Amino acid sequence: MQFGFALGVPPWAWALIALAAALCGVYAYRRQEGSFAARFALGATRTLLLILLAVLLAGPRLIKPNETEEKDWVLVLADRSASMAIADAPHGEGEPRKTREEQLRTALHSAEPTFRSLAAERVVVWLGFDSACYDLPLKTGTAEPDLTDPIGHRTDLNKAIEQALRRGAARPISGIILLTDGRTSGPSDEPSRALLRRLESEKIPIITVPLGSVVGVADLAVRRAAGPRYAFVKDSVPVEVEVQRTGPVPTATEPSLVELVDSATGTVLDSRTITWDAPSGRDTSKPADDPIEQMQRITLTTQPGTSGSAKWTVRIRPTTSAASPGDMVEENNTADLTIDLVDRPLRVAYFDGYPRWEYRYLKNLLVREQSISAAVMLLASGKRYIQEGTVILDALPHTAEEWNKFDVVILGDVWPGVFTLEQLNQLKERVSVGGAGLIWIGGEGATPAAWRTTPLNELLPFVISESAATAHPSGLDSFDGPVVLSPTPAAERLGVLRLAESQSNNTWFPPALSDPRTGWSQLYCVQRIDTSILKPTAETLAIASPVQGDVADTLAARPALLTMRYGAGRIIYAATDEIWRWRYGRGELFPERFWIQLVRLLGRESVARSGRPAILEATPDRAVVDQPVRIQITLLDQSLADAAPTSLRVKVKREGSVDLKPGTNPVPAAEPVELTLSPENVDSGGIGTRKPGARVFATTWIPTESGRYRATTDDPTLLAAGGAAEDLTARIDVWQPDDEMRRPQTDHPLLAKLAESSGGRVLEPDQLSQLPTLLPNRKLKLAGEPEVHTLWDTPLALLLAVLLLTCEWVGRRLLRMA
Repeated sequence: MQFGFALGVPPWAWALIALAAALCGVYAYRRQEGSFAARFALGATRTLLLILLAVLLAGPRLIKPNETEEKDWVLVLADRSASMAIADAPHGEGEPRKTREEQLRTALHSAEPTFRSLAAERVVVWLGFDSACYDLPLKTGTAEPDLTDPIGHRTDLNKAIEQALRRGAARPISGIILLTDGRTSGPSDEPSRALLRRLESEKIPIITVPLGSVVGVADLAVRRAAGPRYAFVKDSVPVEVEVQRTGPVPTATEPSLVELVDSATGTVLDSRTITWDAPSGRDTSKPADDPIEQMQRITLTTQPGTSGSAKWTVRIRPTTSAASPGDMVEENNTADLTIDLVDRPLRVAYFDGYPRWEYRYLKNLLVREQSISAAVMLLASGKRYIQEGTVILDALPHTAEEWNKFDVVILGDVWPGVFTLEQLNQLKERVSVGGAGLIWIGGEGATPAAWRTTPLNELLPFVISESAATAHPSGLDSFDGPVVLSPTPAAERLGVLRLAESQSNNTWFPPALSDPRTGWSQLYCVQRIDTSILKPTAETLAIASPVQGDVADTLAARPALLTMRYGAGRIIYAATDEIWRWRYGRGELFPERFWIQLVRLLGRESVARSGRPAILEATPDRAVVDQPVRIQITLLDQSLADAAPTSLRVKVKREGSVDLKPGTNPVPAAEPVELTLSPENVDSGGIGTRKPGARVFATTWIPTESGRYRATTDDPTLLAAGGAAEDLTARIDVWQPDDEMRRPQTDHPLLAKLAESSGGRVLEPDQLSQLPTLLPNRKLKLAGEPEVHTLWDTPLALLLAVLLLTCEWVGRRLLRMA
């Protein structure tokens, strides 16, 4: 409590008031009768009364200050992202690997007394974060947080710290404690300048506690394993594999073994060793342990021997050595795939115009191959034909049903005039809709130039100009001399041109076939296809290099074996009819493997659609969150197209967990999303007008969460036509584009930079007891409105005035004064 006056009277004024009051007292009683003592007492009483009145007029009062103390805040942020489940934390010799999450929980449990003492003097706010911040409750009766499971798919340190600062807005913040591995997958992997300026201006230090391994450890992962959905028994089935390595730059060559395994028996079906080396052209100014991302694509091939549904697993085995200490995340080292194997002959129709050497050997090959049922015809321009093969045709196929009996059609050097326009349109539809394969074998007579004015011109992987068709009967010039063939990476990816008994120098193509010195490897009649006339979707499977002496001139090489997708089917164009010459090297082995692998490649698409009324497809089947996915149903049954449905219905449902990463807890599957597919065909009546007989129904679906999804249909129109629910299914893998598990390594330098820039410190997990000495005292004293108690209007003030007046009056009466 403080005493004061309402009127600010300075001390010298009080002295004058007291002197004036004293003079009044002396003046009032200096001439009165009576003793000096009595007159002095009355004068003093008069003086005190005047001073009391002056004091009361000045407004005496008691003032009570209203001050409060506000505790400072400590914000503790604990990383809750999926990377915390990685087992790379420091551990003792011979002990099992600890996860970053276990390291965090151990540190917090040991530091519980420290946080309890902090909470007694400060406000400790516990926050969890991944891509955003949220509150963490405390365990009952302790100062230790009740941590949630680390399931966040991405981390944004900048956003998390900014949200934490907003959580403590207008509060005195003494510091931010950041417990994390440093991995961030936000828009920037560096602290933003605006955030650092704010921390510096507000003098808020960040004390970072790095978790996980200090030394960078590489992580190997199988990112994708894709094979054909259907294949034939004893077929060479290719499985395309994407493997990824993230981590520090390899200091030496690191080998890894990639295997294709039968999930049921554990049998290794195929394997391949790949190596990881330091990339060329890398920025040497960056530290060696700065994580980099490397990707390799390989193809594993196997020949299954039994029919039915096969489940295979692709796995990668890292080689542990001094240069390669192991793998960071073992859970992403495998990928599963399912394939349905069909045990029936592959149905092939081969039409050629004259009995050239390639025809003779290929015909015999198709006839003796037990896994192929072939119809072979030599067609003359007068529509007379000589028929061979294991299947005898009464006539050329002239209905869609008859064309549907074949999985692959081979067209040699035959004139298109032997077919009617309707037959050519039926063949085109069989390829584009039914998924049949078409092989062109070029020649000196009709193929390909004679086909440029027919409906099958669209099924050629290149464009023949009118001038070229006029200049040469086939439309393409031939090489002037012999050539040798060499495969391209596309052949390896598709699993063709694997002609050798074993792999050599990472290729299955025998080196002797590309060596002109063998003599028998040289081909003398090969069409020269310029790359400028290739269609955009055409891929080269093999190139032809002219022979100059004993050397192949690769600079003058041109495509000799092309492939192209057309609708549901695939087309292959062979620019030579001299593969039979390879018989001089190893007998029938090389020509047989060459043609059988091409035929089986094309037949897989056909068997995938055989006997099905419709096909449900999703493109792409490996999508990104918030990016459109095309859901399409293609009607294969003509009766369905004739029924002209106005729409079809598809349901998309997430299977199991929302996340595809290891170490995460399952999330209940959400309710399925129902989509309505509309016909895509339009006629001349205007945009949006449906053409009767539409075959393609499609719509767009945008996934909002990562996970494995399954698209199915229960549309009665399709089920009534005999469609099986399992056949009308498409699976989609949806991933986050910035999923931090793609680069799970720690980033401790980032945490050190953040601490240094904000004036903080870097603490080890076992040094949290130092926090009380590192956090500044930011407590605030707030002055509120003071409490005022006036004294001039109190009973005591009145009592004193009355008492002094009474005393003076009584004294004057005793001295008999007026």
